[in-house]
Amino acid sequence: MRRRFLIRTAAVDVALVIIATFVASVLLFGDVPWSTAPNRGSLVPIGLYFAIGAFVGTLIATAMWSKAPSRPTYGRGFLIATLGSLAVAVQIVLFRPYFSRPHLVLTVVIWLVLLMSYRWANRRRPWTDRLFVITDEHELVEHLRHAPHVELVGVHDPLFAGELAPLESGTIVVVDLSAVLSDRMARFVSSSSIAGRVIRPFNEVYEEHTGRIPLVHLSEGWEIEATLSRTLPLLPFKHFFDSVLVIAFAPLWVLLVAATALAVLFREGRPVFFHQERIGQGGRPITLVKIRSMSPDAEADGDQQADADDPRITPLGRKLRKVRLDELPQLWNVLRGDLSIVGPRPEQVSFVSEYTESIPFYEQRHLVRPGITGWAQVNAGYAANHQQTIEKLSYDFYYLKRMSPLLDLEIMARSIWTILTGDKSR
Repeated sequence: MRRRFLIRTAAVDVALVIIATFVASVLLFGDVPWSTAPNRGSLVPIGLYFAIGAFVGTLIATAMWSKAPSRPTYGRGFLIATLGSLAVAVQIVLFRPYFSRPHLVLTVVIWLVLLMSYRWANRRRPWTDRLFVITDEHELVEHLRHAPHVELVGVHDPLFAGELAPLESGTIVVVDLSAVLSDRMARFVSSSSIAGRVIRPFNEVYEEHTGRIPLVHLSEGWEIEATLSRTLPLLPFKHFFDSVLVIAFAPLWVLLVAATALAVLFREGRPVFFHQERIGQGGRPITLVKIRSMSPDAEADGDQQADADDPRITPLGRKLRKVRLDELPQLWNVLRGDLSIVGPRPEQVSFVSEYTESIPFYEQRHLVRPGITGWAQVNAGYAANHQQTIEKLSYDFYYLKRMSPLLDLEIMARSIWTILTGDKSR
């Protein structure tokens, strides 16, 4: 299945870059690429180099997403365009063909548009993974059952010893590797593999379709640290780009903070800003700055989690929280190095102590700098109780395991959508 997907995607990407080369030539020179007009050589070699670059880029990008579902994604499309362009640059340096800089730039732009359009069209087509699941984790199975693009054709206990009907073509056998299989079930999995059925671990399939880590399958928490260790060297660069982004957009967000602060001052009075101690990277306390959205005596009875109908939230504060304007001053915390733009949300000190005692591996979320927004925020909103905190932790661990610039970009894009629509806000 993955081989067919790889070949098909590579063929499409190569075809698209050839089309982009042709269109760019016609738009810039009013002529086809193979023409040798005066003062211009043939652009056929560049078209060939782009085709080679597209193929190489597809191979590398697909290998990097070896555990991802077999379907085109925007992230892979952007990476393929980047790697393909780098491959073209290397070939130009090595072989010195004729090329036109405007033509190169326009070709890349058109190619990127075509790549994204192809992926947009592909993702609009209905698709479903037919899963035959072998596990006794019924709650996780229910998560899968309600995930989009999943059809559960069967769920069986690993110790099941009865007769099983042959599976239809295209069905994926999903096996819980942490469970002990009965002899009958082990033979069924083996025969399914020999018959050409795809056999996949339950953890991987669950992560792909839910965007969460199954916490009950974590053994000692080292799984998160092991995968995160590959990206830890990149964290200083992440903070650098966060700072550049905050500074670049400072005229906009500073103006919004000033306007929002004035609105709070005239409607609700002082204080305008709210300071609260949270736990940051490495378990160190940090002080967050927010625009006040609750009554001044909101924490007179100690730390409390806020829910959608919390009476402590002021009328204006409810509107600010809906579009996250109360969070904007935390961009100053990003410049100070307390926060990242994207990361696990920092929690209050008293709650961290409680959750560390009651939720296994909770302290693992402090391995990286916390964020203003995060994977848990765009998928589950804010947590208002213990159960919702566990749910958010499963999203936080997914982010820690798969942290990358492309995932950060997706989270920021979805956060902007949340601000515009109020979706997932609590």
